[in-house]
Amino acid sequence: MRGASLALLLASACIWGGESGHAERVDDADVLELVSRMEAFYGLLESRSLDAIETFDDPALHAFFRSDQEFSDYYASLASQVRDARFRLSRADRVWVRTFRFIDPDTALANVSLRGRHMRELRFWNREVGRVDTWRRTSAGWTISPDKL
Repeated sequence: MRGASLALLLASACIWGGESGHAERVDDADVLELVSRMEAFYGLLESRSLDAIETFDDPALHAFFRSDQEFSDYYASLASQVRDARFRLSRADRVWVRTFRFIDPDTALANVSLRGRHMRELRFWNREVGRVDTWRRTSAGWTISPDKL
C-alpha cells in the first residue's frame, strides 16, 4: 500500500453500506487510523520467514490482536497458506492491501496479497496468494479478528 494506491484506497474505503441500504460516510480520521495500522502490520510480515518461531514470537505482531489465542489462529492460517503456496523459505517478499471496505463503522475487510519467490530455485517466477482479513475497532484501536480454523 504505497503512494498513489494509498489515495485510491482511502477514497474507496470512506463509505459503507448502511443498514438502510444507502451509503454512509466513515470519518476520515478513522480511515487514516486503520490505514496506518494496516501499513504497520503488513509491513512487519514482509521479507520474514512466516513459519519461523522468531516471527511467531515477535511481540510487535501480537500487538495487533486482542489475545494470544486470536494471534495463534491467524498466524497458523497465514503460515499454512504461505507454505501451501510454496513460497521459498515461507517468506513473502511483498505484502500489500489491494482494497479494503467497511462493513460498518467498526469493521473493515482487507483484501491482502502476498508475493514470494517459488520454493524451487529453477522456477524463477513469483507466487502470489490472497486472503481477506477482518479488522475491528476495539478499545485498543484497530485489531485483526481472525476466522476460526
